[in-house]
Amino acid sequence: MRTLTKDADTPPAGPAPPATSTSPRVVAAVDMGASAIRLVVAELRPGEPPHILEQASRGVLLGKDTFTHGRIGPATLEATLKALEGFRRIMDSYGVSHYRAIATSAVREAANRDGFLDRVRLRTGLNVEVVDGSEENRLSYVAVREVLSGHEAMTSGDALLAEVGGGSADLSFLRAGEPVHSGTYPLGAIRLRQSLASWHGSHEHRVRLLRRHIHNIVEDIAREMPLGQARHFVALGGDVRLVAARLNPDGQDVAVRTVTREAFLALCDEMTARDVDDLVENEHLPLAQAETLVPALLAYRELLCETAAERMVVVDASLRAGLLIDLAREEAGHGIEDFGRQVLTSAMALGEKYRFDARHARNVAHLALRLFDEMRGEHGLATRDRLLLEVAALLHDVGNFVSLRGHHKHSLYLISSSEIFGLSQEEMAFVANVARYHRRAVPQRTHPGYAALDRQDRVTVDKLAALLRLANALDADHLQKVRDLRMERGEEAWVIEVDGGGDLTIERLVAQSRSDLFSEVFGRRVTLREGAGPV
Repeated sequence: MRTLTKDADTPPAGPAPPATSTSPRVVAAVDMGASAIRLVVAELRPGEPPHILEQASRGVLLGKDTFTHGRIGPATLEATLKALEGFRRIMDSYGVSHYRAIATSAVREAANRDGFLDRVRLRTGLNVEVVDGSEENRLSYVAVREVLSGHEAMTSGDALLAEVGGGSADLSFLRAGEPVHSGTYPLGAIRLRQSLASWHGSHEHRVRLLRRHIHNIVEDIAREMPLGQARHFVALGGDVRLVAARLNPDGQDVAVRTVTREAFLALCDEMTARDVDDLVENEHLPLAQAETLVPALLAYRELLCETAAERMVVVDASLRAGLLIDLAREEAGHGIEDFGRQVLTSAMALGEKYRFDARHARNVAHLALRLFDEMRGEHGLATRDRLLLEVAALLHDVGNFVSLRGHHKHSLYLISSSEIFGLSQEEMAFVANVARYHRRAVPQRTHPGYAALDRQDRVTVDKLAALLRLANALDADHLQKVRDLRMERGEEAWVIEVDGGGDLTIERLVAQSRSDLFSEVFGRRVTLREGAGPV
């Protein structure tokens, strides 16, 4: 969250203090998507959902530039600046104190994004954060979970959550409402349309080409996510809401509309058979929406057909709603760590994908967290770091899926190239580095992955990797002989007192060999003892 100031050079403020019970706070969310820039201003009161004061939208085709030329052109930049200047005036008129402004794939993929964002900051005073697909998925999930609280799609069976935007499709596979797989894929409506921008054939032939292209992408997605197991299909996005409203114009809560599979597929076939001019003239759609409707519906259709869902649940939710909920949680003093359960569920699913030893992984994670908690006064790390340590501990051995030889390096690659719900790409790279150092060499600046981190992250990796190396050593036999531990600071050494059973000779020897990083980071050597006596 950032403090709204008149001085564009003022650095972003830290998290806002909790709001008082007597004074509501006015906040704003700005979403820079591929086809439009949108603003929502809301009032936050403790214990209440955000109260919307005003919403605004300006059609700016950022995606058309990026997905065609790879850069945002001068005319689109000027249109963006004018839209954001108008939004800034609205925010000022309401006395907005805090805001979060995000940009998605159209800005993320633009070669000139840094210069573009600098112009935005200088002209409007708004600091815009470029988010990755993982954060988009998280924000969408936050918004949908709020709307569908108690709905069967969130309480029973598997569900696919899908939003086809302008630049990409954000997908999350939910098990009893908890994300276990998530990903961002090149199925955005503007991206798909621009891929055929030079095509001058018939509309019918264009649709056939789009179907084939979408089908191939969805086939690849199905190799990563068990789409066929999804009994529920939850969709959000303006294009699918348009179709749902036509199928169910009244008699239902407009925030949640349910349509049958057959009805949706039939209407999709009808709508996609019509060209842009027909949709503008007879459906009275704006040109920009008419151009994206057909590719978006074809993507939703292909995804739905891959699932076992008999109905589609269409939700009126958005990234902006997720941003407001996040802002409200921060006002109440709750951070992102509240999503720890979802992060760990997704991490376990990734471990299962690579056939990890679940019992060993859980025990190493438990011991690593015990070390973290016992050493709080020494490492000075935050709750978020504790969560990232747990993820790294759960996944430290996934490299065995590739090869037992040098598996710590394979773990680095597999983790850094995967997605876990709620973790950004930067956080995945961080977790991968912690996992990489659970054995063999200690962190070195000559290691490319480690060297790519900034200084503070390297320091934190050193601390967490030191804890993970010891925790892994205490389950060297993969037999969970060590069940718990306590740390005691002696005059010359840290003493780890362990609770367990069986012969701990292997654990003692391995712990001695892997305590090198711990001693380097925390300044004392390590000894082990069992109960009241040495091991």
